[in-house]
Amino acid sequence: MSIKRAVVDGLRKTLPPGSRSRSFAAAGFHSMRGAIDLVRTTRHNFAQVQSSEPGLESYSAWRRQQPAPSDQIPLGASLVSFTVIIEVAPGTSLAQVQKTRASVGSQAGLRVEIMEKESGSDIGSLVSGVKEDFVLFLRAGSTLEAHALADLAKKHRVDPGLALVAFDSDLRSATGSLSRPQFRPTWSPEMLLGANYLDRAFAVSSKALRETPHLSLNDLGVWRLLLDLDLIATQAGNVNRVLLHEPADWRTPATAEEAEMVREALERRGENAETSVKDGVVRVLFQPAEWPSVSIVIPTRHSRANLGVVLPSLARTDYPSFDVTVIDNGGESDANNEWYSANENGLDLSVIWWTEQPFNYSRVNNYAVRSTSGEVVLMLNDDTEIVDPLWLQEMVGQLMRPNIGTVGVQHRRGDGRIQHGGVTVGPGGSADNLFAGMEPGSDSLLGPTSWYRDSLAVTGACVAIRRTDFEASGGLAENFILCGSDVVLGLDQIIAGRRNVVVPFDTVRHLESVTRGSNNPVEDYYASYWRYSPWLSGGDPYSSPNVSRLTAVPRFSNRRDPSPVKIALTGMGRAYTKVAQNSNISAEAVALLAAATVSSAQVRAVKEQHASIEGRREVKTINWFIPDIDMPFFGGLNTAFRLADKLRRDHGVHNRFIVLGEVHELFIHTALTAAFPGLAEADIHFYDGSDASLAELPAADAAVATLWLTASHVAKVQGTPRKFYLMQDYEPAFYPASTMFAMAEESYRLGLYGICNTDSMHRIYTEEYKGKATYFTPAVDQGIYNAVDRRTKGDDEPVTIFAYARDHFRNCWEMVYAALSEIKRIHGDGVRIVAAGARYLPESADFIDMGLLDYRATGAVYRETDIGLTMQISRHPSYLPLELMSSGVPMVAPDSEWFQWIFDDGENSLTVMRTLDDVVEKLDTLVRDAQLRSRLRANALDTIARNHSSWDEAFEGIYDYFCDPEAATPR
Repeated sequence: MSIKRAVVDGLRKTLPPGSRSRSFAAAGFHSMRGAIDLVRTTRHNFAQVQSSEPGLESYSAWRRQQPAPSDQIPLGASLVSFTVIIEVAPGTSLAQVQKTRASVGSQAGLRVEIMEKESGSDIGSLVSGVKEDFVLFLRAGSTLEAHALADLAKKHRVDPGLALVAFDSDLRSATGSLSRPQFRPTWSPEMLLGANYLDRAFAVSSKALRETPHLSLNDLGVWRLLLDLDLIATQAGNVNRVLLHEPADWRTPATAEEAEMVREALERRGENAETSVKDGVVRVLFQPAEWPSVSIVIPTRHSRANLGVVLPSLARTDYPSFDVTVIDNGGESDANNEWYSANENGLDLSVIWWTEQPFNYSRVNNYAVRSTSGEVVLMLNDDTEIVDPLWLQEMVGQLMRPNIGTVGVQHRRGDGRIQHGGVTVGPGGSADNLFAGMEPGSDSLLGPTSWYRDSLAVTGACVAIRRTDFEASGGLAENFILCGSDVVLGLDQIIAGRRNVVVPFDTVRHLESVTRGSNNPVEDYYASYWRYSPWLSGGDPYSSPNVSRLTAVPRFSNRRDPSPVKIALTGMGRAYTKVAQNSNISAEAVALLAAATVSSAQVRAVKEQHASIEGRREVKTINWFIPDIDMPFFGGLNTAFRLADKLRRDHGVHNRFIVLGEVHELFIHTALTAAFPGLAEADIHFYDGSDASLAELPAADAAVATLWLTASHVAKVQGTPRKFYLMQDYEPAFYPASTMFAMAEESYRLGLYGICNTDSMHRIYTEEYKGKATYFTPAVDQGIYNAVDRRTKGDDEPVTIFAYARDHFRNCWEMVYAALSEIKRIHGDGVRIVAAGARYLPESADFIDMGLLDYRATGAVYRETDIGLTMQISRHPSYLPLELMSSGVPMVAPDSEWFQWIFDDGENSLTVMRTLDDVVEKLDTLVRDAQLRSRLRANALDTIARNHSSWDEAFEGIYDYFCDPEAATPR
């Protein structure tokens, strides 16, 4: 029998299908394949999972899949009021007015004031006396869905800080048929410059209208109103449902009058721009006070056919100061140098000859960029052609505006069709070019392709970025060989709070072969999974949940389509499971009995072996026994990887990661390097927990268990003189009193040397279980979690409470949910509750569901948070409180002796009994007392600064402990 078959058969016996332990301990035993056929197999998997065209073709089919709206008014919705202003244009019939009025009047259970006003009426005068919470501007003849205002009220209830709530719309014919829906992305300021993509499908808070200038009630005035609001992303929200039916298409070509209006609106903000109408859209050419210098970088394999097109076209560029650097890996020769001399075309041209192998697109560009000095970096493919001399002015003008990360353009292919209209994450379980293959100027579910776009990223074929932002991102990620690092560059800007802009006009063509994608390295797909994962899971905000996440050309979403995460994991040969709290502890225990077993003789052998070793022994190799990797960026595994990386850097330790799972080296390797690139040289081995698989593992100076399940394996393995246990939580508390509890607890009696995360864990191991151990006090990455950009909030803003919302026993989620619901009932619009990390939130929850965030994006969320809540029941509170406190957030946390190393009641936090009443009382106290929050915040920041600000300091002494655990004294 093959090793593969033996492993799979053994696991099928011990790990039943559906059990948490099957994915947790054996972790995806669906992917054993040889490295030789990895590429073929991966592509075959993708073909299998996407055997039919994703998405839906027709609007009617999509509508049939939508759930029926509830007849119940959401809790608290009746407290939200609306003013609906119906614009009556010349020639409007009484029937049209009555139709709109009837649809508004049918919004049962809500307070609604209706005004009928002629086109051209002064908006400022109309809204000056409005007392209702929100205002809508509807054309006579349009109609609202019966639940429309209830949906808007629910959105306000969930996030009372919103100044504007947008929604989707469609067209309703005279016969009642529905067509041409418009699905709206998240707030897109650049899209709004070229066209009013919201039209009338929005509700705006009356507070935000207080500063409304004298504008006319018409299309021009409403567009100007939206521009003058000048909102930031956190002030605008979406209800992704079709709530408005229009009688006629509002998407008409822009006019010269509208172009002038956009210019005036920008001038009011202090921005200088020239505006005109092009391709039916307002074209905006920003004019910065000074044009920055630009360095254009072009990698090539000495393709004279391509360079002979792009270089002369670059020479026609109308821009004050730019230089061009070509980095050529086609081989330096006299003839090639002479060709460049003859084809400079008057450009300030430099040539770098690149010889490093193997070829890495990111590294090539990074090297070339570092050789230049322009304030703006523009990376350009050699297979492009400049067709508009103003291309660089347009791109740089956009880029120099506040909060812009990268700027790209809509590329046309050689046949005139669109090659790139921005990057969307999701298709193929990866990313793709939006609108690829569509005709320029055609319509789509996300609006015409001719509109400006805000996007998750733009293609590296033509991307401009400030040098400072490029360097802050570390340049292009070099763990990508050919494809994907441009997407990551864009995602880095999103995480940093900046936007990526796509200019829609025909300025730079990309003549790339339409079949080029088939040659992409499979390693890049794996690397992209780790970086795209939050958006694969949570969706592309610049698309819509109503649009298929699996297609570059927008199609209607289909409930039967697999998720992008499932496509990604299936393509990589991984099991796709939905993790949720498992109350079937008995079945889990049965599954793990054989995998977690160890005899008393083996335990005695560990203790005898340790006793026989005297003095210091330098540690140069460490075998880290880890479970399969779910996500490497946070949690206990991240700490293990961080420690391994420090030992490598500071002491030259060679790390091996011994994975309890089936062989899939590329998956594990790319996970490690995504989190810690320095671990790229680490060895990776796999085992199944059996004695036979343990016997095949290489010897090392030390072995480290990182999870209770791996502790027995470390105890049994041979060839490692000293054996350690990285203890990061009291893992028996992850389970009710049970066999699972007993097995986890027994791992503390195996005689392993403990490396304990916190003094509390050290006391537990040394005092309760009589083990030998050292400990470290955890730290915070203050590059992410800091209060540097924390803003001072207005007195009228709601208090924001953040809670980790994961349905696991140890998080006391049931109590947390009940307490937060009661706080929302008490304070209503006075609080906004943010939940992240959730596997689910009930539809009835008045919480903002952030889903699974990129770990680097959480710092910005925390800086908008006023109160943090954690109710972990185990003896370690996780890193969440430290990260929140480091961001200036006072905590409400359990009154536990094990948490006293971080929480000081009444000084840097409020500690509570683990009862619903006390949690509610303490939360209520902090909501009401801004001065108390301020004092606790200052003390929390001081606590982090004094004790938790450096991981390098936290790990000092750990290496010496590895070398001589008997002599080392705990710090």
